[in-house]
Amino acid sequence: MTTSYEGDVQDPDKPHDHSFGATIGGDTHGIHASSCHSLIGKPVNVEELEMLLEAYFVQVDGTLNKLSTLREYVDDTEDYINIMLDDKQNHLLQMGVMLSTANLVIGAFIVVAGLFGMNIHIDLFDENKAGTPEFLWTIGGSTAGTILLYVVAIAWCKYEGLLE
Repeated sequence: MTTSYEGDVQDPDKPHDHSFGATIGGDTHGIHASSCHSLIGKPVNVEELEMLLEAYFVQVDGTLNKLSTLREYVDDTEDYINIMLDDKQNHLLQMGVMLSTANLVIGAFIVVAGLFGMNIHIDLFDENKAGTPEFLWTIGGSTAGTILLYVVAIAWCKYEGLLE
């Protein structure tokens, strides 16, 4: 009977009890530098194990490189998506500038129309001095002035770099 390192009593007839235990008074003539006995009693070559572990390390390293490449690809894709979203946001902001400018210019036209809607007495409403053609010329001039004002405002925004 031999005792293991932990103090357990082992049976010498069982070959798996000899593995990894420190024997008291036993011989160690079967252990070499390049091989040892496995749990089931077969000799294991340490060099083969080292080569097997090295192959696993190469495989793990390859997998790590693939994952690193994939992470870079995901980061690049995320950056590209952010750039595209920023571009779309810029286009929406430019559209907002154009709509706000149109709203301002149309508001000026509405003021002119509101002045004509008031109950005031001006020569434009007098049939003897001015008639429908003069009224239509006034409305047409206001419309043309509104359109011209919008075109000037948009040209100024493009000149200042607010719009593309």
